[in-house]
Amino acid sequence: MRKYLVIFIICVVFACMVLSGCGQQENQSPNLSDSVNPANPVHPSVFVTKNELYKCLAKMENDKEDIAKGERIIGGIVPHHLVAGHLTARLIECIAQSNPKVIVLVGPNHNNAGAKVITGLYDWQTPEGITKTDQDTIQKLVDSRLAVLDEKVMSTEHSIGAVVLFVKHFMPETLIVPLIFHHDVSVEEVDLILETITESLGENAVIIGSVDFSHYLTRQEAEEKDKVTLKAMQAYDYKALYSMSSDYLDSPASLALVFRHAEDKGIKEFQVLDNTNSGIILKNDTIETTSYFTLLFEEK
Repeated sequence: MRKYLVIFIICVVFACMVLSGCGQQENQSPNLSDSVNPANPVHPSVFVTKNELYKCLAKMENDKEDIAKGERIIGGIVPHHLVAGHLTARLIECIAQSNPKVIVLVGPNHNNAGAKVITGLYDWQTPEGITKTDQDTIQKLVDSRLAVLDEKVMSTEHSIGAVVLFVKHFMPETLIVPLIFHHDVSVEEVDLILETITESLGENAVIIGSVDFSHYLTRQEAEEKDKVTLKAMQAYDYKALYSMSSDYLDSPASLALVFRHAEDKGIKEFQVLDNTNSGIILKNDTIETTSYFTLLFEEK
Protein backbone atom coordinates (compact mmCIF):
# COMPACT_ATOMS: atom_id res chain seq x y z
CA MET A 1 0.00 0.00 0.00
CA ARG A 2 2.82 2.38 0.93
CA LYS A 3 4.50 1.63 -2.40
CA TYR A 4 1.35 2.60 -4.33
CA LEU A 5 0.96 5.74 -2.20
CA VAL A 6 4.52 6.83 -3.04
CA ILE A 7 3.90 6.21 -6.73
CA PHE A 8 0.67 8.23 -6.55
CA ILE A 9 2.44 11.18 -4.87
CA ILE A 10 5.24 11.11 -7.46
CA CYS A 11 2.65 11.19 -10.26
CA VAL A 12 0.84 14.14 -8.70
CA VAL A 13 4.09 16.09 -8.23
CA PHE A 14 5.12 15.38 -11.82
CA ALA A 15 1.74 16.53 -13.13
CA CYS A 16 1.99 19.77 -11.17
CA MET A 17 5.48 20.39 -12.57
CA VAL A 18 4.22 19.90 -16.11
CA LEU A 19 1.24 22.19 -15.63
CA SER A 20 3.32 24.92 -14.00
CA GLY A 21 6.18 24.70 -16.48
CA CYS A 22 8.59 23.90 -13.63
CA GLY A 23 8.94 27.61 -12.95
CA GLN A 24 10.80 28.18 -16.23
CA GLN A 25 8.08 30.06 -18.03
CA GLU A 26 9.63 33.45 -17.21
CA ASN A 27 12.82 32.46 -19.03
CA GLN A 28 11.02 31.51 -22.21
CA SER A 29 9.93 33.80 -25.04
CA PRO A 30 6.62 35.54 -24.34
CA ASN A 31 3.72 33.19 -25.02
CA LEU A 32 0.28 34.56 -25.76
CA SER A 33 -2.87 33.48 -24.01
CA ASP A 34 -4.58 30.37 -25.35
CA SER A 35 -7.52 32.64 -26.17
CA VAL A 36 -5.44 34.42 -28.84
CA ASN A 37 -5.82 33.06 -32.36
CA PRO A 38 -2.37 33.13 -34.03
CA ALA A 39 -4.03 33.51 -37.44
CA ASN A 40 -5.79 36.69 -36.33
CA PRO A 41 -3.95 37.89 -33.23
CA VAL A 42 -5.87 40.19 -30.90
CA HIS A 43 -5.66 40.86 -27.20
CA PRO A 44 -8.80 39.40 -25.61
CA SER A 45 -11.43 41.61 -24.00
CA VAL A 46 -10.85 41.22 -20.24
CA PHE A 47 -10.75 44.76 -18.86
CA VAL A 48 -14.18 46.38 -19.32
CA THR A 49 -17.46 44.63 -20.11
CA LYS A 50 -20.18 46.20 -22.21
CA ASN A 51 -22.37 46.47 -19.11
CA GLU A 52 -19.59 48.32 -17.27
CA LEU A 53 -19.16 50.61 -20.26
CA TYR A 54 -22.86 51.49 -20.26
CA LYS A 55 -22.74 52.22 -16.52
CA CYS A 56 -19.85 54.62 -17.14
CA LEU A 57 -21.70 56.28 -20.01
CA ALA A 58 -24.81 56.66 -17.86
CA LYS A 59 -22.75 58.30 -15.13
CA MET A 60 -20.80 60.48 -17.53
CA GLU A 61 -21.34 64.18 -17.14
CA ASN A 62 -22.99 65.60 -20.24
CA ASP A 63 -22.09 69.26 -19.81
CA LYS A 64 -20.74 70.04 -23.29
CA GLU A 65 -20.66 73.82 -22.85
CA ASP A 66 -17.28 73.95 -21.13
CA ILE A 67 -15.49 71.42 -23.32
CA ALA A 68 -16.85 71.71 -26.88
CA LYS A 69 -15.21 74.89 -28.19
CA GLY A 70 -14.31 73.81 -31.68
CA GLU A 71 -10.52 73.89 -31.27
CA ARG A 72 -8.50 70.93 -32.51
CA ILE A 73 -7.60 68.67 -29.61
CA ILE A 74 -4.08 67.29 -29.69
CA GLY A 75 -3.87 65.46 -26.37
CA GLY A 76 -5.39 64.53 -23.05
CA ILE A 77 -4.90 62.79 -19.71
CA VAL A 78 -7.43 60.19 -18.53
CA PRO A 79 -7.72 57.76 -15.57
CA HIS A 80 -7.43 54.01 -16.04
CA HIS A 81 -9.40 53.07 -12.90
CA LEU A 82 -12.91 51.92 -13.79
CA VAL A 83 -14.14 53.75 -10.68
CA ALA A 84 -13.46 56.89 -12.70
CA GLY A 85 -14.55 55.39 -16.03
CA HIS A 86 -17.17 58.09 -16.52
CA LEU A 87 -14.37 60.70 -16.46
CA THR A 88 -12.42 58.76 -19.09
CA ALA A 89 -15.53 58.48 -21.22
CA ARG A 90 -16.22 62.20 -20.99
CA LEU A 91 -12.75 63.23 -22.14
CA ILE A 92 -12.52 60.68 -24.95
CA GLU A 93 -15.94 61.74 -26.18
CA CYS A 94 -14.52 65.27 -26.36
CA ILE A 95 -11.41 64.12 -28.24
CA ALA A 96 -13.62 62.34 -30.76
CA GLN A 97 -14.83 65.75 -31.98
CA SER A 98 -11.43 66.23 -33.65
CA ASN A 99 -11.88 62.97 -35.63
CA PRO A 100 -8.32 61.71 -35.14
CA LYS A 101 -7.22 58.86 -37.36
CA VAL A 102 -4.71 57.64 -34.81
CA ILE A 103 -4.54 57.77 -31.01
CA VAL A 104 -1.19 57.23 -29.30
CA LEU A 105 -2.22 55.68 -25.99
CA VAL A 106 0.52 55.72 -23.35
CA GLY A 107 0.47 54.54 -19.76
CA PRO A 108 2.58 53.04 -16.99
CA ASN A 109 3.96 49.54 -17.03
CA HIS A 110 2.71 48.90 -13.50
CA ASN A 111 4.88 45.85 -12.89
CA ASN A 112 7.98 47.21 -14.67
CA ALA A 113 7.97 43.94 -16.59
CA GLY A 114 10.07 43.45 -19.69
CA ALA A 115 11.73 46.29 -21.59
CA LYS A 116 11.69 49.96 -20.55
CA VAL A 117 9.36 50.90 -23.41
CA ILE A 118 6.93 48.30 -24.73
CA THR A 119 4.51 48.38 -27.62
CA GLY A 120 2.46 45.77 -29.50
CA LEU A 121 1.20 45.10 -33.01
CA TYR A 122 -1.78 43.01 -31.95
CA ASP A 123 -5.26 44.48 -32.28
CA TRP A 124 -7.57 44.69 -29.24
CA GLN A 125 -10.84 42.81 -28.92
CA THR A 126 -13.55 44.80 -27.14
CA PRO A 127 -17.23 44.08 -26.47
CA GLU A 128 -18.01 46.52 -29.30
CA GLY A 129 -15.59 45.05 -31.82
CA ILE A 130 -11.90 45.16 -32.63
CA THR A 131 -9.74 48.25 -32.19
CA LYS A 132 -6.92 48.08 -34.71
CA THR A 133 -3.35 49.22 -34.18
CA ASP A 134 -1.36 51.54 -36.43
CA GLN A 135 1.18 48.95 -37.43
CA ASP A 136 3.34 51.29 -39.54
CA THR A 137 4.01 53.68 -36.65
CA ILE A 138 4.56 50.83 -34.21
CA GLN A 139 7.03 49.18 -36.57
CA LYS A 140 8.97 52.44 -36.92
CA LEU A 141 9.32 52.68 -33.15
CA VAL A 142 10.56 49.09 -33.03
CA ASP A 143 12.92 49.50 -36.00
CA SER A 144 14.35 52.63 -34.33
CA ARG A 145 14.94 50.55 -31.18
CA LEU A 146 12.88 52.99 -29.16
CA ALA A 147 10.36 50.32 -28.15
CA VAL A 148 10.21 46.54 -27.89
CA LEU A 149 7.36 44.31 -29.01
CA ASP A 150 6.02 42.34 -26.06
CA GLU A 151 2.44 41.22 -26.57
CA LYS A 152 2.40 39.18 -23.37
CA VAL A 153 3.23 42.12 -21.09
CA MET A 154 1.04 44.49 -23.11
CA SER A 155 -1.98 42.16 -22.90
CA THR A 156 -1.99 42.31 -19.08
CA GLU A 157 -1.51 46.07 -18.67
CA HIS A 158 -4.75 47.77 -17.61
CA SER A 159 -3.44 51.27 -18.25
CA ILE A 160 -3.99 50.41 -21.93
CA GLY A 161 -6.65 47.71 -21.80
CA ALA A 162 -9.05 49.69 -19.60
CA VAL A 163 -9.08 52.65 -22.02
CA VAL A 164 -9.26 50.88 -25.39
CA LEU A 165 -13.01 50.20 -25.15
CA PHE A 166 -13.76 53.89 -24.67
CA VAL A 167 -11.73 54.69 -27.79
CA LYS A 168 -13.65 52.03 -29.69
CA HIS A 169 -17.02 53.33 -28.51
CA PHE A 170 -16.46 56.98 -29.44
CA MET A 171 -14.00 56.54 -32.33
CA PRO A 172 -14.75 53.13 -33.87
CA GLU A 173 -12.47 53.58 -36.90
CA THR A 174 -9.55 55.16 -35.08
CA LEU A 175 -6.26 53.24 -34.89
CA ILE A 176 -4.14 53.14 -31.74
CA VAL A 177 -0.43 53.05 -30.96
CA PRO A 178 -0.16 51.45 -27.49
CA LEU A 179 2.89 52.28 -25.37
CA ILE A 180 3.76 51.41 -21.79
CA PHE A 181 6.68 52.94 -19.90
CA HIS A 182 8.83 51.76 -17.03
CA HIS A 183 8.95 54.19 -14.14
CA ASP A 184 12.47 55.35 -15.08
CA VAL A 185 11.89 56.35 -18.73
CA SER A 186 13.58 59.75 -19.05
CA VAL A 187 12.41 62.96 -20.71
CA GLU A 188 15.19 62.48 -23.28
CA GLU A 189 13.82 59.05 -24.19
CA VAL A 190 10.32 60.53 -24.35
CA ASP A 191 11.56 63.18 -26.81
CA LEU A 192 13.05 60.56 -29.13
CA ILE A 193 9.78 58.61 -29.12
CA LEU A 194 7.80 61.79 -29.76
CA GLU A 195 10.04 62.71 -32.70
CA THR A 196 9.45 59.33 -34.34
CA ILE A 197 5.69 59.46 -33.72
CA THR A 198 5.47 62.98 -35.15
CA GLU A 199 7.43 62.00 -38.26
CA SER A 200 5.13 59.03 -38.80
CA LEU A 201 1.77 60.65 -38.02
CA GLY A 202 2.43 64.29 -38.89
CA GLU A 203 -0.22 66.68 -37.66
CA ASN A 204 -2.69 63.88 -37.12
CA ALA A 205 -1.26 62.59 -33.82
CA VAL A 206 -3.47 62.80 -30.74
CA ILE A 207 -1.72 61.53 -27.63
CA ILE A 208 -3.67 60.30 -24.61
CA GLY A 209 -1.87 59.66 -21.35
CA SER A 210 -3.52 57.00 -19.19
CA VAL A 211 -2.38 58.14 -15.76
CA ASP A 212 -3.74 57.82 -12.22
CA PHE A 213 -2.54 60.20 -9.55
CA SER A 214 -2.21 59.95 -5.74
CA HIS A 215 -2.47 56.41 -4.36
CA TYR A 216 -3.44 54.85 -1.00
CA LEU A 217 -4.07 58.12 0.84
CA THR A 218 -7.06 59.50 2.68
CA ARG A 219 -9.40 61.75 0.76
CA GLN A 220 -7.98 64.88 2.40
CA GLU A 221 -4.35 63.80 1.85
CA ALA A 222 -5.12 63.06 -1.81
CA GLU A 223 -6.60 66.50 -2.31
CA GLU A 224 -3.49 68.13 -0.83
CA LYS A 225 -1.12 66.07 -3.00
CA ASP A 226 -3.17 66.92 -6.10
CA LYS A 227 -2.69 70.63 -5.46
CA VAL A 228 1.08 70.13 -5.56
CA THR A 229 0.87 67.98 -8.70
CA LEU A 230 -1.39 70.43 -10.50
CA LYS A 231 1.01 73.29 -9.76
CA ALA A 232 3.90 71.30 -11.25
CA MET A 233 1.85 70.36 -14.31
CA GLN A 234 0.75 73.94 -14.92
CA ALA A 235 4.41 75.01 -14.82
CA TYR A 236 5.46 72.11 -17.11
CA ASP A 237 7.97 71.38 -14.37
CA TYR A 238 9.34 67.99 -15.43
CA LYS A 239 11.97 67.94 -12.69
CA ALA A 240 9.28 68.24 -10.04
CA LEU A 241 7.00 65.69 -11.74
CA TYR A 242 9.82 63.15 -12.08
CA SER A 243 10.66 63.51 -8.40
CA MET A 244 7.14 62.51 -7.35
CA SER A 245 6.33 59.08 -5.93
CA SER A 246 3.08 57.15 -6.23
CA ASP A 247 1.75 59.41 -3.50
CA TYR A 248 1.36 61.89 -6.35
CA LEU A 249 1.11 59.98 -9.66
CA ASP A 250 1.96 56.66 -11.27
CA SER A 251 3.72 57.64 -14.52
CA PRO A 252 5.66 60.90 -14.94
CA ALA A 253 7.00 59.66 -18.30
CA SER A 254 3.48 59.14 -19.69
CA LEU A 255 2.59 62.66 -18.62
CA ALA A 256 5.79 63.92 -20.24
CA LEU A 257 4.90 62.46 -23.66
CA VAL A 258 1.61 64.39 -23.72
CA PHE A 259 3.09 67.58 -22.28
CA ARG A 260 6.09 67.59 -24.65
CA HIS A 261 3.73 67.05 -27.58
CA ALA A 262 1.75 70.09 -26.45
CA GLU A 263 4.92 72.16 -26.04
CA ASP A 264 6.01 71.27 -29.57
CA LYS A 265 2.80 72.90 -30.76
CA GLY A 266 3.29 75.99 -28.63
CA ILE A 267 0.63 74.99 -26.11
CA LYS A 268 1.47 76.02 -22.54
CA GLU A 269 -1.98 75.73 -21.00
CA PHE A 270 -4.49 72.93 -20.61
CA GLN A 271 -8.05 72.62 -19.45
CA VAL A 272 -8.78 70.68 -16.26
CA LEU A 273 -12.07 68.93 -16.87
CA ASP A 274 -12.08 66.96 -13.64
CA ASN A 275 -10.04 66.47 -10.48
CA THR A 276 -11.44 64.08 -7.90
CA ASN A 277 -10.63 60.85 -6.08
CA SER A 278 -12.24 57.50 -5.38
CA GLY A 279 -13.23 58.56 -1.86
CA ILE A 280 -15.35 61.36 -3.29
CA ILE A 281 -16.78 59.23 -6.10
CA LEU A 282 -17.69 56.38 -3.76
CA LYS A 283 -18.71 58.76 -0.96
CA ASN A 284 -16.47 56.96 1.50
CA ASP A 285 -13.91 58.79 3.63
CA THR A 286 -12.58 55.62 5.28
CA ILE A 287 -10.96 53.98 2.24
CA GLU A 288 -7.49 54.39 0.75
CA THR A 289 -8.06 56.48 -2.35
CA THR A 290 -6.75 56.97 -5.86
CA SER A 291 -7.06 60.44 -7.32
CA TYR A 292 -7.79 61.45 -10.91
CA PHE A 293 -7.26 64.31 -13.32
CA THR A 294 -8.72 64.65 -16.80
CA LEU A 295 -6.78 67.23 -18.81
CA LEU A 296 -7.43 68.53 -22.31
CA PHE A 297 -4.86 70.14 -24.63
CA GLU A 298 -6.23 72.21 -27.51
CA GLU A 299 -4.71 74.14 -30.38
CA LYS A 300 -6.17 77.62 -30.40
